[in-house]
Amino acid sequence: MSVVLPWGNASASAEVQRQLAEAKRLYEDLEYEVALERLQFAARLPLDEGEGVSLSLLRGIIRADMGKWEEARADFRSALLTRPDAQLPLKVSPKVSLEFETQRQGVRDELARGDLKAPPRGDGSAVVAGQEARRPSLMPEGDTSGASQSPDWALNSTAEEDGRGLRVAGRRVPLVSMVLLGAGVAAGGAGAVFGLSSRGQVEDARAAQAYEDLERHHSRAQGSATTANVLFGTAAAATVGALATWLLMGSPDESVAQGGER
Repeated sequence: MSVVLPWGNASASAEVQRQLAEAKRLYEDLEYEVALERLQFAARLPLDEGEGVSLSLLRGIIRADMGKWEEARADFRSALLTRPDAQLPLKVSPKVSLEFETQRQGVRDELARGDLKAPPRGDGSAVVAGQEARRPSLMPEGDTSGASQSPDWALNSTAEEDGRGLRVAGRRVPLVSMVLLGAGVAAGGAGAVFGLSSRGQVEDARAAQAYEDLERHHSRAQGSATTANVLFGTAAAATVGALATWLLMGSPDESVAQGGER
């Protein structure tokens, strides 16, 4: 039994983290009801203090965006009673942030008056901090890889202009390859614009005061996202076509030299 229990606890913790991450993804896609179902399932699993706080905060954010303010306040208060210095794990609208800080101030006032007993800081918080260091965070992580690296073939290639046209890595670049590559770049740029537009519309939906406004912004966001995906697919296809035509139709140095001797 002493061997099985730690493995069971680790497995349950991994499932909790998976459900929390999936609920966060669904929230970002404006699938609020499905996200709450994920959190309801996670709440039935064994939770440590940090996981319980994260679950309550995320559930409170979702309920607040759905207009269920009483339930959202209860979730925020539950998390803050356990950890008064907790921070929201997601970017929220100013209205939700203000309500959360109002609940925090209320809990602090009750603690100051002695109406509530402050949670232990010596063992509980220290244990949770150690656990959180070993588990993935709900907060999105930025790209720390630095500047993007170019592929080896691009770094090692040489381009030059001569009487026979543009040449890359010793092969002539056909006109069709350049046209396809230009189309791919244009489609990729347009896809990025629509992708950013979709993200902005999602943010507008979260900040919407009325449910009708939320639905309208959500519909626009889905349309922009679909257009962005189509453009990205077109860009990928055009790039592959440019590479294929360059490899199949581009003449290597040896062929050009032989043609010159003839």
